[in-house]
Amino acid sequence: MENYNVMPSVCIVGRPNVGKSSLFNWLLGERKAVVIELSGTTRDRLEAVIKIGKYSFKIVDTGGFLVSDKGQILQQVKEQIYLAVEEASVLLMVTDAIEGISPADREVTSILRKFNKPVVLVVNKADNARLKEEAMEFYQLGFGDPVAVSCLHRRGIKQLKDNILSSTTDLLEGQDETGKRLKIAVVGRPNVGKSSFVNNLLDRERVIVSEIPGTTRDSIDTFFTYDGDEYLLIDTAGIRHRRKIKSSVDTFSVMRSKDSIKRADVVILLLDAADGVTNDDVDILDFVEENGKACLLLVNKWDLSEMAEDVTEEEYKRHLVYASSRLGMYPISFVSAKTGKNVLKSLSQVKLLDANLDLKVPTPFLNRLFKKKDPSRVPISRKKKRPNFLYITQTAHRPVEFSVFVNDPSLVIPAHMNFMENLLRENLPLKGIPFRIVIRKSRKEKK
Repeated sequence: MENYNVMPSVCIVGRPNVGKSSLFNWLLGERKAVVIELSGTTRDRLEAVIKIGKYSFKIVDTGGFLVSDKGQILQQVKEQIYLAVEEASVLLMVTDAIEGISPADREVTSILRKFNKPVVLVVNKADNARLKEEAMEFYQLGFGDPVAVSCLHRRGIKQLKDNILSSTTDLLEGQDETGKRLKIAVVGRPNVGKSSFVNNLLDRERVIVSEIPGTTRDSIDTFFTYDGDEYLLIDTAGIRHRRKIKSSVDTFSVMRSKDSIKRADVVILLLDAADGVTNDDVDILDFVEENGKACLLLVNKWDLSEMAEDVTEEEYKRHLVYASSRLGMYPISFVSAKTGKNVLKSLSQVKLLDANLDLKVPTPFLNRLFKKKDPSRVPISRKKKRPNFLYITQTAHRPVEFSVFVNDPSLVIPAHMNFMENLLRENLPLKGIPFRIVIRKSRKEKK
C-alpha cells in the first residue's frame, strides 16, 4: 500500500473584522487559486491549497470567533470553527494592531490553549512603524513573539511563512521524504474532450512532462510537474454503456479506464455542456463512488454551447443537479479544453480534494453533532421500532469511513442512512468525497 502523507492544515481564527479573509487571500497569492466553498449551516468555510517554498499546505478560513454569544446561528458557526481548529496542524490567531488587545482576543486565547496546537500570533493592520512597534504588546497573550503584518500594504508575509514552516517541521520532513505524486484520472464518455483537455493541460508554460509505460497493458502514464508539485496523469479511454460496446477493443478500453479510476487519487469527470448529464455519466460516477475516489466535475465546451449566451454557469449547475441530484455532492467547474480556459486552475481543486481524502474528524465533534440532531428522530412508520444511535467515530480515510454504533442494526432503515449522510456532508468538508457509513452493533445502551 502506498504511504500517503497528510498535508498540514493551517487554520485562520480570530474575532470578527480583524482581517482573516484578507490574510487568507493574501496567502493564496497572485495566482488566484480556485477555492472550493464548503457549505456549512450558516457561514461558508473556505479551504484552498497553498505552497510555501516546496511544501504544500491546506489553508482554512473560518468565521468570526464570537465566544460569548449564545445565539443559535452563531453557535453553529462556532461548531464549524471548532472542527477546523481540531483538524489543524497549526493555528494562525489574527488580531488587530489598531484596536490593541481586546477582551474577545483574551477569550479566544483561552479557548485555543485547550486544543494544545501550535499557534502563530498574527497582528494585522500594522500599517506603519508605530503600529508595528506597538504590536509587541500582544506578546502578553502567551503565544510567543507576534508577527506584525499589513494585508493592506503587503508587509510581513515572509516572517509569517517562516513561522508556519517552523511550526510544522515534523510533518514537512515526512512530506519531503514521501515525495508523493498526486494521481489523476481524466474520464468521461467518448468525444467529451478528454484528449483535448489532457493535451491542453500538458502543453502549457511551467509544466514539465515525461511519459513512461504504466502498470496496465498498453496504457501510458504521464508524469508532470507544475508549480513545484508532481502529478501522475493516468491514461483513459472513453467509457461507454454496455449496450454500446461492439468489439473486444471497446471492452478492453472500458476495462482499462475503470482500472485507471481504481489507481487514481482524484478523478476528473468531463461532461459535455451540450449534453448535460447522461445515464452514461451517472454510471461512471457510480463506479467512482464504489471505489471511494474523490471526484471533480468539469463541464467542457461551455464556450461552444449555444445556451451559454442565455444561461449563467450557476443556472446551469442547478440544471445539472435537478437532472441528477447526486451531482450536488460534487464541485462543478467550467472549462474549455479548446482554448485552455480554467484548465490549469482545475489542478487547485484537485489538490484540495486530495487533501480532504485525509480528513480525520475528532470523535467528540462527531458525537456533539449527532447529539444535536439525533438520527433516531427521523420520521418512520409507527409500526417500526426506533433504533438507539449510541455513538459515531471515523474509522478510515482513503476512502473515508464512519462507524455508527446502535443497539440493533436491523432497525436502521434507508431514511436513517440518508439523514446521517446529509448531516455529515452539511458539516464536514466532504464535497466531492464519497464516504461509507457502517452500522455496527453495540452492547451499550443509551442512558
